[in-house]
Amino acid sequence: MFQQFILYIFCMCCISSGFAQQIKGAVQDREAKVPLANAQLVNIYDNSLVFTDSNGAFNINAKKGELLEVRMAGYKITRFRISKGHIPAYFKIYLDKIVVLDTDRFAHSHLSQYQIDSIKNHELYRSALDYPRMTSFEQLESPFTALSRSNQLKWKFQESYAMFEREKFIDFTFNENLVKELTGLEGEELKKYMKRYRPSYEALRNLSLYDYYSYIRYTAERFRRTSKPNTPRNSG
Repeated sequence: MFQQFILYIFCMCCISSGFAQQIKGAVQDREAKVPLANAQLVNIYDNSLVFTDSNGAFNINAKKGELLEVRMAGYKITRFRISKGHIPAYFKIYLDKIVVLDTDRFAHSHLSQYQIDSIKNHELYRSALDYPRMTSFEQLESPFTALSRSNQLKWKFQESYAMFEREKFIDFTFNENLVKELTGLEGEELKKYMKRYRPSYEALRNLSLYDYYSYIRYTAERFRRTSKPNTPRNSG
């Protein structure tokens, strides 16, 4: 009898997990922490749609494991999946504004194009670039958080972006126009020299302007000497 009762409870749990449940919560602006009215919540499995009220609150039906999508003009689309286990009684969803760059603000600045591009890129990817990294102690204390796919992707992006910025800085500083002016090298010789003697990011950051120009002139002269074809000796 007891075994039949356990089997009944198990079956009821399996059946109930297949039914849609009411998912309640609210949508807010992440920075201002104010409610967002008329935000759309879509269940992408059955395309059911609801809107948030004046307080940003919503109530939508969804089954465990289904994916919900939150949309609102001027904000990035956000998705969240209903857990297959315990479902929270209330969901708080934060939306990030889409950054609209004002290109005119740089019109009268003395910034280089490299610096302007760097500012724009940081603004576009701010949420990922400013995402805090965990200390070694925090990783030991919360290993599941440290190993989560979302955090790993953000931290990997930060590393790749830092490398990209370093390479762009080298391209901006060690450029063909400057090297040509200082050395007189042109065409294929110029390209070969720049590939062979491309400085590291750390070296460029530590060199003074005088030392940097001296480096280019010295290595260009060395490049010319080593690039000259050997003169054949007279056989007689």
